Amino acid sequence: MENILEMLFDLPREKIYSQDSPFGAAARVREKKLERLTASLTEEQQELLGAYIDARSEVEDRMYFDRFRFAFHFGAQIMAELIEGRGEVL
Repeated sequence: MENILEMLFDLPREKIYSQDSPFGAAARVREKKLERLTASLTEEQQELLGAYIDARSEVEDRMYFDRFRFAFHFGAQIMAELIEGRGEVL
């Protein structure tokens, strides 16, 4: 069972980047470089690269969740202090 922070973090992200956005351009460059790299690898090397990419993605997901959790708790603490009248935190 997920906790509430995991549920909030995993909400569908509806933001779609246009093809001419900096994100879209960077994604295209990354994809082209990955295609060139994998074309030059043996099948065993491609499998190893795929495993590496999967492991890296899992690490990044955990890091992003930790940042999200910290920011959520920090924001909740700020709100609690503002409600208590301790506005000097800002």
